[in-house]
Amino acid sequence: MKITAQDLYNYTKCAHRVYLDAHGDRTERSEASAFVELLWEMGLQNERAYMEAMPNRAYVDLQSMDIDAACRHSVELMAAGTDIIFQGGIKANNWVGRPDLLVKHADHSSQLGEFYYEPIDIKAGKGWEEHSRDRRRFKSHYAFQVMFYREILKRIQGYVPLTARIININKEIEEFDPQEFSLSFQTALREVEELISGRETSEPVLGSGCHQCHWYAKCRRWVEGTRDPSGLYFVGKVKFDLKKVGLANIYDIAEMDVDDYVRGPKKIAGMGQASLVRMKERARVMLRGTPRIRPGYTFPDSDREIYFDIEDDPTRNLTYLFGLVVRERSGAERFQCYVSTTPQAEEDTVRRFWRFVEGTSNATFYVYSSKERVTLRRLMERYELDAEVFERYLQQEYDLYTDLVVKYSDWPTYSYGIKQIANRVGFSWRDRDPSGANSIAWYNEYLKQPDRRDLLERILQYNEDDCRAMIAVKDYFQGHNTN
Repeated sequence: MKITAQDLYNYTKCAHRVYLDAHGDRTERSEASAFVELLWEMGLQNERAYMEAMPNRAYVDLQSMDIDAACRHSVELMAAGTDIIFQGGIKANNWVGRPDLLVKHADHSSQLGEFYYEPIDIKAGKGWEEHSRDRRRFKSHYAFQVMFYREILKRIQGYVPLTARIININKEIEEFDPQEFSLSFQTALREVEELISGRETSEPVLGSGCHQCHWYAKCRRWVEGTRDPSGLYFVGKVKFDLKKVGLANIYDIAEMDVDDYVRGPKKIAGMGQASLVRMKERARVMLRGTPRIRPGYTFPDSDREIYFDIEDDPTRNLTYLFGLVVRERSGAERFQCYVSTTPQAEEDTVRRFWRFVEGTSNATFYVYSSKERVTLRRLMERYELDAEVFERYLQQEYDLYTDLVVKYSDWPTYSYGIKQIANRVGFSWRDRDPSGANSIAWYNEYLKQPDRRDLLERILQYNEDDCRAMIAVKDYFQGHNTN
């Protein structure tokens, strides 16, 4: 069976997806989500835009050919020394690749002659991303695809350059060192080969990132039906270590003697006593089917509660909505927002929100993750906004996810995201398919059809409901506070 760059990309997200794509029942796949379709379209648009801007359109375009024809024709074009091949095909045994660009270079010879080819992909995002405040890293899913092409070309021409490159969404060349990924890539390639050949099988690992996958419903049924450990919050791939020592399912975890697994032959690497005690409690909560709320939390006493949620589009590096439900001490509530109806309006929108924060006192900003403060810091640096306003915001922020839900409760669900927890306390979204990914898809559709006010209203309604979901969670905890 063929192995493709897409398989390597998918492997970085989920090994089980690679197995199911090769061996799963196709009737159990769901349709691609609106967000996934948007990513495909943005990728194609970015490729077209880059190629149209190329001087004199000096390339041979093979995108209309199927992969087999593209591979045959690319061999001929490379042998002839064609400068640039767009959407060519390359293969070596059962490895098949379709890099966006095959670019000829004459600074080194190869088995083809006094030149060689470099594979370059055109991406709808950026390759380098912030890993921490003082460190960046290159996205492994981008790197693995390019490195796969390099492996094929090495077999075709006997040489590849020392560095590897992509073209990002801003039409900029981004370079990375393949050696930094060499070991992890070779491991991934071997495992992908085993999974696709069927010599190795795999199991689902349920997590919050699974929702956009077309196998999500199948995997969730399996996890819930087998009481797999990954059905517990924060277990993920640790489940494989649990199974090695006999903790095969949630029932085993609920009944385990924690001391048996913190020392001796059954010790689980990286898991201390406190983590295992918490895992055991979550297993018992899962089996009971009702949450457990622990005492000890308090809420700030303020005149105004502001439930705050940002909507942004990482494919455009754009923050397009700051939504707020403001609840006064009197109980009165209102939704207000700062929205960019075009990408060019982002700076003005951010500055209007900054003025709102600057004019707010004796208030608490309730959020549900670190996303808001991380995004605000980035926008502050991008537009050189007043840092004192940001510090004031930080002093008034309360993260319901980290400081409340995770710290003081356990829930019978694999994810503690706002959708799962708010639904558990009785809140429901008005939209039939609410998600941040869909909001991005709606926004991009709105940009193409700015007269579609219904799309903008759908985005605002979804954002308001996210804010009101936080109110529902906060009020639920308030009602269960025994302090």
